Amino acid sequence: MKFNPLSLFFSLNYTISEFYLSFKKLYIISHILLFSLTILSCESNINFYRPDLPEQLCTVGIIDADDTLSVNYQNPSLYNYLRFISFQKSYQSEYPEERDDSLRNFSFSISTQDKEIFSYYSDSVLKNLETFKLPAVLDFISGEKYFLKAHTEGLNDISAEIKVPNPPSNIIVNSVHKETEPAIQKPGCHFALDDSIKYAIIDISFNIEASACYAILLEGTGFGSNYMFFSGFADFSVTNNNVMGFNAMVYGLKMFHLDCTGDINSLTKTSVKAFFFDGKNIQGDQCNIILSAKFNDSYSPFYVFTSFRIKLLSVPRELYQFEKSLYMYEKVAEDPFSEPVYLNGNIRNGNGIFAICRSTTASIILPFPPMF
Repeated sequence: MKFNPLSLFFSLNYTISEFYLSFKKLYIISHILLFSLTILSCESNINFYRPDLPEQLCTVGIIDADDTLSVNYQNPSLYNYLRFISFQKSYQSEYPEERDDSLRNFSFSISTQDKEIFSYYSDSVLKNLETFKLPAVLDFISGEKYFLKAHTEGLNDISAEIKVPNPPSNIIVNSVHKETEPAIQKPGCHFALDDSIKYAIIDISFNIEASACYAILLEGTGFGSNYMFFSGFADFSVTNNNVMGFNAMVYGLKMFHLDCTGDINSLTKTSVKAFFFDGKNIQGDQCNIILSAKFNDSYSPFYVFTSFRIKLLSVPRELYQFEKSLYMYEKVAEDPFSEPVYLNGNIRNGNGIFAICRSTTASIILPFPPMF
């Protein structure tokens, strides 16, 4: 079964918090019924069902105010554009047919205190509105509040407001070097250039605001399968332990990984994760982070890198809390004894997140030749 992040957002309030509340109620009820059945000496097959929960209109909208250029990546085509918004009805996971519920007479708008700056309306029936691309001409100003409103027939209207943070400072690239380790080849397909796994180690620094939250994304260009030019997001980890943060998915962005099936490597599309951290957790006004991007490992689509593009985003605290709850949910999802994880969003009468970020980028051109 494929993991659907958008469905997780829209159903999480039912499948986690309501589950725990319902479980406690059922526990008490079942003991009362068991006691009653024992006294009455009756035998019966009793099935307990949770009462139907009301449907909600839910949304995930993450907008980078400074992302005004949609880059059409080559071989294969991808977009790194971060101005998407999605809408869908919530559903209970035990009733998968509810995923096909439709949006009727659906509309949404984005406005300032003074005026409406964007609106959308559909008089046709939509299954959902997924990764709707907002135009690059929309201007968002730091310190200003923006308001989202959405309506569909039969559900409560939803709304949200968000204040745009200040833009992050410029990124300083301190150093870039390569590290290697021996690769232990497993049976099956692998098409690395040699028998060593490689790491691109990137040392960066930038000034921060203690009250602000941030996220980092890494994009790369180079060569992939069949030695063809490849460009897209790259996996990375943060090796500087002085920076407390977490990796969580950014909905709307996609990347590729190699998928080994038999003796054939194919590309599979997956979600992109960013590194999120809170400025309050860093001493001083400067942050130093070391990124480690793994490649030539039969999983990354990159066999070699020729350049990198680092994106630093200042994100609203509401988005930081939302991403943190998703990170915690993924971390404890397989543990039946974990505490419930509540989805932190800012959508009134619904579920999800509406956030506007600011960003800055730094480009790194690697020596070529030789290849990195």
